[in-house]
Amino acid sequence: PARRRVAREVSANDEEWDLSEASKRDRASAWYPIVLGVFLVVMLVAALCQNPQSGQHQWLSLTGQPPPKQSSQQQSNGAATPGGEKPATRKEDAPRQPAKLSSTTRVKCLTTAGPLQMVIRRDWAPLGAARFLEMVESGFFESRVGLFRAVENFICQTGIAGDPGVQRRWQSPLRDDPQWLDMRTPRPMKRGYLAFAGSGPHSRTTEFFFAFKDIQLGGSPWEVPFGHLEGDESFETLDRFYVGYGDVPAFGGRAPNQNKIYNRGRAYLEAEFPQLDFIDRCDIVFADDGGGDGSRNNGGSSSGGGSSGLLGAAVAS
Repeated sequence: PARRRVAREVSANDEEWDLSEASKRDRASAWYPIVLGVFLVVMLVAALCQNPQSGQHQWLSLTGQPPPKQSSQQQSNGAATPGGEKPATRKEDAPRQPAKLSSTTRVKCLTTAGPLQMVIRRDWAPLGAARFLEMVESGFFESRVGLFRAVENFICQTGIAGDPGVQRRWQSPLRDDPQWLDMRTPRPMKRGYLAFAGSGPHSRTTEFFFAFKDIQLGGSPWEVPFGHLEGDESFETLDRFYVGYGDVPAFGGRAPNQNKIYNRGRAYLEAEFPQLDFIDRCDIVFADDGGGDGSRNNGGSSSGGGSSGLLGAAVAS
């Protein structure tokens, strides 16, 4: 009887242990779908938060490697598709500005797509604004400057003189301005902003870009906005820029080769890219030096004058 009692107790203990282990396995397996579900939700949120333009930061670099090709769904990102209708210009498309206001200069440019009015802000980027105004005053844009790298729903890069002799006078690079964009906000580079292109720190010369829409740029030290477009007519002109050539071949497009523009100028562009748009001239139409009375220049571009020394000093600093 004692042996039978011991055997029953051992058997009961074994059954109790088996039930305990089975219960542990059941509880562990119940966590698997919960953990898998959390993982899938995190991956989905990460995919939705990724900006399709983030891979194109190096797109503005003259030496960067091409970013991975994007699908047509990523490229559209809810905006107009190639060959589709351009988005209508709305008041909310107007660029937002920093709170601090200081001296501004209004510049009007004539392009083959229509007129552009720009507000150049020395309080946004003193060196960049000074360089751009110096280009305007010198007649740089009268050499016929091609809008050579127009990527729909992203940016239009320009700023290589149509006369290689003119371009050779602008080899000295600028130091970078401090970045004032709030990079914690999504797509801080707003539609209609102007900023210089570059290939590294302190590499800005004359190439700059217009933002076609709000985009995730500003993380590179040269991507500091120095001005913005103003008025519905300017945004309508921006939306008429020819984007059919797209990006340069290294990035999957058919746009002109930058080296050939530097070497051959507008002759290369006019011969091989007949639909390309150009900036034909830019003039300062109003300058506010901060005192409120302002001054006007209705006589077109000038190569000298009282302000050129100030601009030269700003660039040198």
